[in-house]
Amino acid sequence: MGDDGVSIEVLKRIKKELQGNQIEVFILETDLNFLFSILKEDDLAIFVDAMISSENAGEVKIFRPDLSEENECFCHAYFPWDAISKICKEIFIIGIEIEDIDFRIGLSEKLQDKIECIANDVLNSIEYILTKGENKV
Repeated sequence: MGDDGVSIEVLKRIKKELQGNQIEVFILETDLNFLFSILKEDDLAIFVDAMISSENAGEVKIFRPDLSEENECFCHAYFPWDAISKICKEIFIIGIEIEDIDFRIGLSEKLQDKIECIANDVLNSIEYILTKGENKV
């Protein structure tokens, strides 16, 4: 799975805390059919994905999908944002900067060493979006 699986590792670590706060967590990978079966009208949807740009591995950023062009280079970039935006009232993407895309089992050493900090950053980003981030990101 390599570094492109960092979002799965992070969500597994923070899932119980999110669910304890009445936040539904779905780890979908690339199953678009299932995605459309769980989205509800007026949902606030937050997607967590690996991204690769020129930043530091482990850095976490919040984006809104740009429906006219791509924001950054996400590892699983094909998402039909136009269709999702017709269902959800708000959409956010939390990007986790990775070191590389490679065919291997597990995360790179850089990400593995930072995984707890990354998980905390993602959790804080979700809390920010839910408490005061709407219309400010």
